[in-house]
Amino acid sequence: MKYTIKYIALAASALFLASCQQPDYKLSEAVATKAINSITASFIGDTSDENKFSSEIDYENHVITIVFPYTYPANSKYNLEEDDLKEVKVVANLDDNCSIEPAILIMDLTKDNPITVINQKKERTDYIVRGEIRKSAECAVTAFKLVEEQFVGVINENAKLIYIVSDVPPVSQLAEVELSFGATITSTLDPTKVACDYSKDVKFTVTAQDGKTTAEYTVKVQLPDILEKGMRPNSGKILWNTKIVDTYAPASPLLMTSMAVINDYIVLNTRNEDMIVVSRKTGEKVGTIALPFKGNLTNFKATGDNADNILVTNLASDEVVVYRIKGINGTPTEYIRYAAGGKSYGRGISVIGSLDGDAIITMPRYQDTWTFLRWTVKDGVLNPEPEVVDINCSLNAGGWVYNCDIVPTSATNPKADYFVNSYAKLTASDSNDRATIWVSGQTNKDICRSAFTSSNWVRNALDYVNFNGVGFLVANSVNSFTWGTDDMIYLYDLGDSNLDNVIWKSDAGIYGSMANITQANGNACGDVALRVSDNGYYMYMYFFFAGGQLVAVQFDCLDM
Repeated sequence: MKYTIKYIALAASALFLASCQQPDYKLSEAVATKAINSITASFIGDTSDENKFSSEIDYENHVITIVFPYTYPANSKYNLEEDDLKEVKVVANLDDNCSIEPAILIMDLTKDNPITVINQKKERTDYIVRGEIRKSAECAVTAFKLVEEQFVGVINENAKLIYIVSDVPPVSQLAEVELSFGATITSTLDPTKVACDYSKDVKFTVTAQDGKTTAEYTVKVQLPDILEKGMRPNSGKILWNTKIVDTYAPASPLLMTSMAVINDYIVLNTRNEDMIVVSRKTGEKVGTIALPFKGNLTNFKATGDNADNILVTNLASDEVVVYRIKGINGTPTEYIRYAAGGKSYGRGISVIGSLDGDAIITMPRYQDTWTFLRWTVKDGVLNPEPEVVDINCSLNAGGWVYNCDIVPTSATNPKADYFVNSYAKLTASDSNDRATIWVSGQTNKDICRSAFTSSNWVRNALDYVNFNGVGFLVANSVNSFTWGTDDMIYLYDLGDSNLDNVIWKSDAGIYGSMANITQANGNACGDVALRVSDNGYYMYMYFFFAGGQLVAVQFDCLDM
């Protein structure tokens, strides 16, 4: 009815205009199109996101083929059989004013289903709709790593090249190779079974699940060129991820508050427990660090410098005590003692630089202010008297309560800019108002902020590095409830001097405690870290959520 009214109104308007002047246009007649654009199919009662299958339309021969994967769900051990296609829901996408006879809803796609498509000019075209179970034609190498020396190959998929970045050929050894699902290595030389000589190029062939599609890859050992500035787009690759409870077995996994990422290790800190030492290369537990001072509030938070030093702080409002540990075999020694004067400190601590050279240490005050302490280290000597810094943020509708982290951008200049990631309320009226703040070190006023996130989620950790001439910042957002989906990591490219460019972010709801042990991370514990490789080719990002997973991600600046 509404279309009839619209057309009557249009006709009346046209008559009115015609009485006034000659029209300079004509209403066009219906233009015939192909009428049908696609038919999608889905299995009845299957609620998974994968349950949507597209079609291929042969307009010349009037055949519509709905393609189903041989393996379903993806990456599982289950394969579809012809009987699975006997009762399938189908939905057609048509151009405006087109129709199908007979009406379609459920089809048996094991046989040919005749339909008639009627276009805008009422022209009729007969089609056959059928289903096809098709094996995958994907034959890509998705990951390559040398087992003995843990070299991770950088894959140039377009050129089918795998680079081992080294100036010295690795010793002959086996490789771990990940392929597209269903694909296999079919060449005589299989680097997963033969310890290859990498002093020369190594070539192998990958064949897809369909048994027909192939690709030849070449492994080269060389030092490639790097980009003029910044990171190679889309170079992020998860090297490993481990479930904290299954792999490291802390007694109180939800009290794992922080980590120190040092030369070769990640050191995990859990309140009132000895520290867990993890290999940065593999994610495997390799030892522990005994803490003679451990307690619920005495080893509250930890961090690491860019050398081999670990700092561990207590939580206190009378006297803050920070211990220093030189390497995983070092002995904890008192490094900082500060009279807090009734103010709460120790829920966060960050350091940039090296305690053996130049460094800056920051520690936020909690509950009622935008205030933090800043210690400086010059030529390995700590100035024991910190500067008390007040942030004058224009976006300030409340303090950060218990959750904040502050990281400087310089190890030598206390007046350099810094970043704040906190639970502070930033607007007076909106609950979606948590963000990361970029602050001027000269004025202590905010320069810009990231996009807002909900007050349901807690932001409380961040880290900064300069990688290939560009600053990068990583910040977290934690779900502390049994409901909702968050537990997010955001990596910002600071090349445009703002916090708008998120170049990598984690998938929501995968790495947190609810997804892994079905318990709420009630204290919103988690941590992040960025490190640059000694040769400057790679940036590594590490993050964890208490009770969830510890994750390592690699980025590069290779020109390829």
